[in-house]
Amino acid sequence: MKTAAETARRLLGTLERFVVQESILLHAGHYSQMAAVQRRAAPVIASLCQLGADPGVAALGERVAALLARRRQNLSCIAARCDFLRTERDRVSAGRQRLRRLVSYRSAPAGKPRLAATV
Repeated sequence: MKTAAETARRLLGTLERFVVQESILLHAGHYSQMAAVQRRAAPVIASLCQLGADPGVAALGERVAALLARRRQNLSCIAARCDFLRTERDRVSAGRQRLRRLVSYRSAPAGKPRLAATV
């Protein structure tokens, strides 16, 4: 039977691979695949949390800290991308509103011409 520290090292190695995959997918713009990797990593994280109370696992603290830092970096990249996309969505929405106003102005009833130019 494996000790808690051995199991934690194995799980930590698996989690490190997940974080690397997550980073690669993030920078490639494959967000749905990245979310799938995060879902696959969730049980590994839960198992590591349960093993964290064991005194033999405390020695892995540096690896865990490095993973957390990389994960925070990935999450800040996602947040920046969300902010950018939100700004772009607002810009496009404002453009659509301007276009609707222009279309409604041009499709007004044609009683008298709005602008009369004589040549």
